[in-house]
Formats: sequence, structure tokens, C-alpha cells
Amino acid sequence: MNKSVRDEELKRLDFFIGKWEIEVILPDFQTNLIYGQTIFDWIEKEKFMVQRTIMKQPEFPSSTIIYDYDSITGSYLQHYFDSRGINRLYNMSLENSVWKLWRDTSDFSQLDFCQRFVRNINESRDTIHSSWQNSGDGLKWEHDFKLIFRKII
Repeated sequence: MNKSVRDEELKRLDFFIGKWEIEVILPDFQTNLIYGQTIFDWIEKEKFMVQRTIMKQPEFPSSTIIYDYDSITGSYLQHYFDSRGINRLYNMSLENSVWKLWRDTSDFSQLDFCQRFVRNINESRDTIHSSWQNSGDGLKWEHDFKLIFRKII
């Protein structure tokens, strides 16, 4: 049986599988640094990838994220749920060593602002430097915060 395009594209996410430390760098937060851990794993017979994140400071939300690939549109999707009760649907791409997320249209949740996220993955694929940006109008973008992922296992 031939592997589907969807299965092949999801398999490209395999390097994420494992436990990662997270460092969040917030420019206007009390401590400036927030730490947590995230675990990526396959679910439903490797048909989806799940990311579960626990943050050490309660001021920053913990989250569960499900990754999928839509072979009709040829793009990844990220379904985001967090401890504040917020849920969002992000578009996602993974090209070479650049991982991007963006949300610029309404989905099942209200779109109060646009977001985009760029992650640069190092050559050994064990460190990811990234930053979130937001925009009230989708035209003028502002830095929100930085994230650094370091693979533990």
C-alpha cells in the first residue's frame, strides 16, 4: 500500500517527538523569563501529533496542541487549546529549517488580532529559536515574545 501524501507530510514532523524545555522571553513581564516543558508525541496510530506544554509560572498558560495535515490545501494545521479556555486554529508551514504559524482569519473563535510565529530550527534539530508577533489590522506587526525550545530526550 502506498503511503498517502498526508502520512508523508506528517512524518516530516517526526524530529519533534520527545521532551523539550521551553524558555519564554517576555519584554514586559515581571520576571522577563518563564520556563516550561513540552512533549510531542504521536496519537491515533501516527495520524496526528500532539504537543502538551506545562508552564512553571501560573501566569503563562499551559496548552495542548494537535497537528494535522490537510492534503486538499497542501498545508499543516495547528489546533491550539490552553488553560485559559482559549482555542484557536493556526495555519502552519515547515520549509527546510523554518517553521511558521499564522492566524489572520476568523475560525471557530473570535479574531481580535492577527498572530504569526517564525521558528528557526538548528541543523541538529535539537534547538528552536522563535518569536511571536501580533497585529491589530494584519498590516502593522509588533513583537510579542520569544521562545526557545531545547530538546531533552
